[in-house]
Amino acid sequence: MGGSGFIGSHLCLRLLDEGHEVFCVDLREAANSPLLRAAIDHPAFRYVRHNIIQPFSIRCNEIYNLASPAVLCYKKALPVETLKVNMLGSINALDTARTEHARVVYASSCDVYGTNLRSTYPQQGPERAVRIFAEGKRAAEALHYAYQTEFGVDTRIARIFNTYGNGADLMDQRVVIKMVVAALQNRPLQVSGNGEQLRTFCWVGDLVDGLVRLMTVAPAERTRTLDLGSGHEVSIRSLAEQIIELTGSRSRIVHIEARLNDVRRRLPDLTAAHNELDWSPATTLTEGLRRTIGYVEKELSEKAYAGMTWAEIN
Repeated sequence: MGGSGFIGSHLCLRLLDEGHEVFCVDLREAANSPLLRAAIDHPAFRYVRHNIIQPFSIRCNEIYNLASPAVLCYKKALPVETLKVNMLGSINALDTARTEHARVVYASSCDVYGTNLRSTYPQQGPERAVRIFAEGKRAAEALHYAYQTEFGVDTRIARIFNTYGNGADLMDQRVVIKMVVAALQNRPLQVSGNGEQLRTFCWVGDLVDGLVRLMTVAPAERTRTLDLGSGHEVSIRSLAEQIIELTGSRSRIVHIEARLNDVRRRLPDLTAAHNELDWSPATTLTEGLRRTIGYVEKELSEKAYAGMTWAEIN
């Protein structure tokens, strides 16, 4: 589920390389994915255009449920769709797993840990979208616990922290890809507040390796739940400075108004991933940024060659 997305496309390719038959279920066409275009004709690859909020049936042994509207993509909040995908989508995936006796890995989010948001919902703005996204993920986690407890479905939950890499949409509003695109176009890099917020950034290939290990690890009595992400912290301003240096950009850093209740620090606890999966990210931030920059350079040049305007790729 979510197989044509950023992480999903990497996961599909990894599973194909390992010799699996892969059903890529998504509303987004696989042919539009920069990474999956080459996999369309693979004999073990099946693209299924389907909205996960509707029931479905697929003969399978493993289900990776990565389906979820990204809260920061395209600056457009879809609160009802977000809740439906996480809740109804999880029910439909779990029902299929129950019928097929399949394992499920659910892609949750670090947002379930919450922030210092007010106890009441903000009336508008991105804070409310983040809150709704987090509540949808929490509800979905509860569904996975319930299906394992009541029906014996083998469920595993990955709480995913910031992930970046090649294959991301150039219009994605997540910080790494947004800054890389801006730097390569010599536009200002916007940093909220003083830029001292600490974050971690995990290379997408390492993240996918963690998901695969989570799927293949031995079953547990309770739903196995763990964090996946990088343990290396960097401030947002330092990230911007490194991207400018690596791209050789003429961009400057512009500080804009701080986001309301922005989390000061967000760091995954990788103890369970180390102990239970023997997993830790192997790609340094510098190397990952170099790969991402190379990917974005290629995508920008191809779009420019195709005659796309600056507005269309921003």
